[in-house]
Amino acid sequence: MEQRQLFAVDGLFCAGCARGLERRLATLDGVADAGVHFVTSSALVRWNADICSVATIRARVADAGYRLVERHDLGETAARFDREIRALSLRLAVAVVFGMWSMGAALILYAQPDLAPGVAWWIALASGVFALPVLCYSGAAVFRMAWRSLRLRAPGLDLMIAIGAGGAALLSVAALARGGAAVFFDTATMLVTLLLVGRLIETRVRRSAILALAAVDDVAAEMALSARDGAPVAARSLAPGDHVLVDAGAVFPIDGVVVAGDSLVDRAVMTGEAAALTVAVGDRVQAGTTNLRRRLTIEVDRPCGDRDIDRMGGRVAIEIAARGEPRRELDRWVRALLIATPIIALVAFVFALMAAASFADAAARALSVLIVICPCALAIAAPLAHVRAAIAGVRQGIRVADPAALEALAAMASVVFDKTGTLTLGRLRIVALEPVAPFSAAELATAAAHAEQGIDHPIARALAGDRPAGAGGERLDRGARGIDPAGRRVAVSAAARSGEDGLTWLDVSIDDAPAGRIALADTIDPDAARTVARLRRAGVAVMLATGDGEGPAASVAEATGIAPADVHAGCTPADKARLVAAASWPVIVVGDGVNDAPALAAADCGITVARAHAAATATAGLVFEEGGVGTMIAAWTLARRTATIIRQNFALALLYNLVALPLAAIGLMTPLIAAAAMLASSLLVTANAMRVR
Repeated sequence: MEQRQLFAVDGLFCAGCARGLERRLATLDGVADAGVHFVTSSALVRWNADICSVATIRARVADAGYRLVERHDLGETAARFDREIRALSLRLAVAVVFGMWSMGAALILYAQPDLAPGVAWWIALASGVFALPVLCYSGAAVFRMAWRSLRLRAPGLDLMIAIGAGGAALLSVAALARGGAAVFFDTATMLVTLLLVGRLIETRVRRSAILALAAVDDVAAEMALSARDGAPVAARSLAPGDHVLVDAGAVFPIDGVVVAGDSLVDRAVMTGEAAALTVAVGDRVQAGTTNLRRRLTIEVDRPCGDRDIDRMGGRVAIEIAARGEPRRELDRWVRALLIATPIIALVAFVFALMAAASFADAAARALSVLIVICPCALAIAAPLAHVRAAIAGVRQGIRVADPAALEALAAMASVVFDKTGTLTLGRLRIVALEPVAPFSAAELATAAAHAEQGIDHPIARALAGDRPAGAGGERLDRGARGIDPAGRRVAVSAAARSGEDGLTWLDVSIDDAPAGRIALADTIDPDAARTVARLRRAGVAVMLATGDGEGPAASVAEATGIAPADVHAGCTPADKARLVAAASWPVIVVGDGVNDAPALAAADCGITVARAHAAATATAGLVFEEGGVGTMIAAWTLARRTATIIRQNFALALLYNLVALPLAAIGLMTPLIAAAAMLASSLLVTANAMRVR
C-alpha cells in the first residue's frame, strides 16, 4: 500500500544538506520519491508501506544527523526558527565583538612589520586569544555543518569556510608554537563572521516562508456563535454535528451544511469566482468564505485542521516540499571549488617539499591556496546583488520576499495569470444599457441604482455608484428590489443569458413591467494587454487560469491577448497547482487570492499584485506594493539586470581564482598576501553589486 506524508525535519539549515538528505531518502528501499526543502524544513515522502515504514524513514533521517517530526506543525516550525534566529544573533554578536579585537591586533602586525620579535609574538597571541570565542563558539555550528555535509556527500559553503578558517587557525597556532608572529586568526574570524551574516538573513527569510503558510489558516474566523444559546465559541473546539450561527456579513469559521436559512455567499477566497453563490438548506459552505445576505444556521461537517482552507494551507506546504531544493549557480561553483581545493593545496605542499622548502613553509604555501580559493567573493556575489535589487525594487513598489524568486523571474519560460483581481481590477462596471420602451437608458440606470442603493455587494457598487442615496434597497437571492423617489417598485435580477458572453446581464423591472437589461463587466487592468504582449514577444508562454466560467475567462483573454488554447477556466486551487507543475520551467504565477496560494507556492516565482489578499501576499516571492500586472515588466527588467550582475560577479570571482591560485601554488603569495587578495576580490564583487539599480 502506497503512503504519502509531509514531515518536518528538525535541524535542517543547509540547502546542500537538504539535497543530500533527499538523495538518501530516495535510495531507501520502498521509497518511491522524496522531496526535501530546507527553506521550510520539510520533507515530502511517498513510500510503499509493505516494504518501508515511518520508523525506517526516521532512522535514515537520524543517521544523517537530523530529527524527523511526523506532524508538520507550522507553529512548532516557526518556534524552531525563532530559537535559531536568537542563537544566530548571539553567535554573530560574539563573532563581531571578538573578531574586531582579533583583527585590531593583526592590523598592528600588518602596519608595523619591524616590531621586536617578542612584542610581535605577544600581539599575535592576543589576536589568537580574541579569536578563540569566534572559532569555538560562533563557528562551532559551521564546523558541525561541514562535517554533516561530508557525511551526506553534499559539500557546501560551510565546508569551504571550515577548511579556510580551520587551516588559518591551525597554521597560526603552529607559528606561535615556533615563536613566530605570522598568524592569520583575523582571516579565520572574518570567514566565520561573513557566513553567519548570510545565515542569519537566510533564516529570517525561511521564517517568513513559514508565516506565509500560517497566513492561509488565518483567513477563516477564529470564533463562532453557538446555535444553542448564541454564545461565542472557539472554532477549534467545534466537532462534526455541532450547530453554529453565521450572521450576514460574517466570515464562515467552519466547513458545514446549511440547516436553516438561505443567503448569498462570496466564495472568491476559495475559488476566485466574482459572482456570489446562492445557498439554502442542504448546501455546503466553507470556512473563509463570506455570508452576504442573512443569518444562517450551519451544521459542522469538518473540524478545524481538516477544513478546505486548512487543506489548502497543507497543499501550499506540500507544493513547496515537492519541488525539493533547487540547484543554484552558486552551488555548482562551490562544488567545483571543493573538488579542486584539496587537490591544488596538496600539490602545492608536495612541490614545496620537493623544492627543499621546510615543512612550515610548505604548509604556509598550502594554506595560501586554501585562503585564496576560499569562496568569500562567491558567497557574497549573489546576496549583495539581491540586497541591491531589493532596495531598487522598493523604489518601484516591488518587495522582494524571496531572492530565489527574483532569479527565476529573470529566466522565466512560462507565466500563469489569475483573472479576477489580477488581469482585472475586481471592479464591475456598466458596459451596456438596453432599455425597453417607454423607458430611457438614463431612467433604466437610475431605477436600478435605487434598488441596489445601500447594499454592500460588487453588483450593487457598480449600479449604485455615486448616485444620491434613497431609502435603500433589499438584497434578494438573485437580485435586489427597492422603491424609487416616484414610489415605483424596482426589481433587479440575474438574466438567464448572464455569463455566456463574458458579461453579467441583469433584468430590470419597474412596477412589474420590463424596463430593460443592463450588462456588467469586470474592469480590465489597463496595463494587462501591454504586459501580455511584451511577454509573448519575448517568447514567454502566457496562460490564464481562473475559477470563473468559460465565458468570463474567454472575454478577458480576448481583451488581453491571451490565446484561447492557453485559457483554463473553472480551475480549483489544486487544478492551478497541477497546471503550474506541467508548465515549462521556470514558471511564474501572478495572482491575488487565497485560492492562488498553492499555485504561488508551486511556482518557481510567485507574484502578487497590490490589491492581493494578505494570505496570497505572504506566500509570494515578489509582492507588488503598488500597481498591478503592469509592474511585472519593471520587475522582470530588475530581475534580468540583477542576474547579469550576479553572472559578472561569478566571472570576477573566477578570474580572481585563475590569477591568484597559480601564484599561491608556486609560492609567490604568502598567507598574508593571500588574505589581502581575498579581501580585494570581495571588495571588487561588492563594488560591482552596487551597480544594480
